Amino acid sequence: MGHMTTSSQRQTDKWADRRVSRRRRVFLQADVCTLDGMQIGHCSIQDTSRTGCKIISDEIDLIPDELVLSIRGLDETFVGRVMWREADMAGIEFLNDVQD
Repeated sequence: MGHMTTSSQRQTDKWADRRVSRRRRVFLQADVCTLDGMQIGHCSIQDTSRTGCKIISDEIDLIPDELVLSIRGLDETFVGRVMWREADMAGIEFLNDVQD
């Protein structure tokens, strides 16, 4: 019996194939805000690279296409764009410069 690939697996694999920066496993809590600073939810950052990250949130449907992630406990904020969504996860491309 052959291996079946779902549409969502192909979409996730498509973005994984486009990555040029090495991903690092992390577990960070962040607040999700609109570009004008209104807090709209919370998320966990599961992995990150110089160019983006994967977030998990029960509020994934409330997260806007462009957002600001404010890392709790750190003085770090990242402006990003949602590149994909699947279940309770989303892939975020950073729009501001991030040091590796």
